[in-house]
Amino acid sequence: MELMGLAALICLVVVTIGYFVNKYLRLPWMFTVVILGMVLGNFSWASNIIQSADFQFLARLGMLFFLFTIGIDLDLQQIRKLGGPIVYGNIILTLSEGLLLGSLFYFVFPEFVSHSFWVALLAGIAFGTVGEVILLAILKEFGLEKTKFGQLALGIGVFDDIFEILVLAIIISIPEILSNGSNSIGVANALDLILPLLGLILITIILIIIGKHIKPLIAKLKADSFAIPFLIFFVIFTFLFFGTRNNENMGVVAAIFSGIAVNQLLPENFTQQYKKPLFFIANIFLGPFFFLSLGGKMSFSALATLPILITLIILISLITRVGISYLLFNRLLGKRQSVILGVGLTAKFSTSVISENLLFTIGLIAQPLYTAIMAAFIILKPIIVGVFSRGLASHKKAILEIPETNLVNQEG
Repeated sequence: MELMGLAALICLVVVTIGYFVNKYLRLPWMFTVVILGMVLGNFSWASNIIQSADFQFLARLGMLFFLFTIGIDLDLQQIRKLGGPIVYGNIILTLSEGLLLGSLFYFVFPEFVSHSFWVALLAGIAFGTVGEVILLAILKEFGLEKTKFGQLALGIGVFDDIFEILVLAIIISIPEILSNGSNSIGVANALDLILPLLGLILITIILIIIGKHIKPLIAKLKADSFAIPFLIFFVIFTFLFFGTRNNENMGVVAAIFSGIAVNQLLPENFTQQYKKPLFFIANIFLGPFFFLSLGGKMSFSALATLPILITLIILISLITRVGISYLLFNRLLGKRQSVILGVGLTAKFSTSVISENLLFTIGLIAQPLYTAIMAAFIILKPIIVGVFSRGLASHKKAILEIPETNLVNQEG
């Protein structure tokens, strides 16, 4: 009953405060739930509910379905076609920002990253990944998603998903590496993580190959056939079952691969038909529990005592993205347009929040750093949305006039 009451409170906050925050600040409604979780975490009755097994189960399901939707949106065809500027641009942007943030965490706040440079670097790289969903929404609003500028921005965001999967896989395995070192137990435990990961990759590749032969058969089914949703859930839960047998945290990677597999097995019309109900489950039905749990782990005291850390994270992220984007793309897009692109590429809050949450949950980063990172996500959002939108509006004509050279297979 208490859990249902908390669910009702979440819904009330979203349709009132969340609605106005989304309308006037252009912040996603889930930020409202994250902040609500931080506030409720200070009340014992709410904290007990959030920490209960039932709530945590729903929050975990929300996270896994959220990752599944990322996987189903991952366009492998587009990733294969990505050109030079997109590939090297993403690698340089993500690693540079990750290295600078990781250095800040390790050399200034080593106790927040288990006194490990590699943990600090992972936390930095995880923060540095791009939320292409936000970029797509803004670019579509201005009708620029098909332009050279738009394709470069979205291409970097899509290629970034490879980094996100890699970071998640490393985060899952690093506790065993740190705790067991190079002894035989450590090697055995590492194999327990590596083998399921390789198995997930292999199964996904097999399904991609046989998907070409299965799609025509599935396409013959009626649009309202009950078999399609059951096939989707069969793939999801099968991947999660085999992915989590040796390590529960491997479910985060399994969920992404299940989305990729479904996308490759189903004909395009069925994928599009079931995307909306699947996104409803991930974001509207189960998502609030996950986002409330993110906020429930934040600390008010950390917010009050670490404003400098939060400010530094935001400044490093913005300056790195804008500066490197200018250096890499000013000849390709123009000076001002490359700066605007850099601002847009600072958009975050996708798989990155799950990576940071996982780092905190398994004890690799401390609560103050987790809180500072989450606060930086929230503060950055209106800044990026506002500045990026204003930049696109002011320079739309110049962006449309950029020569439509193909970015695919283009040399840097």
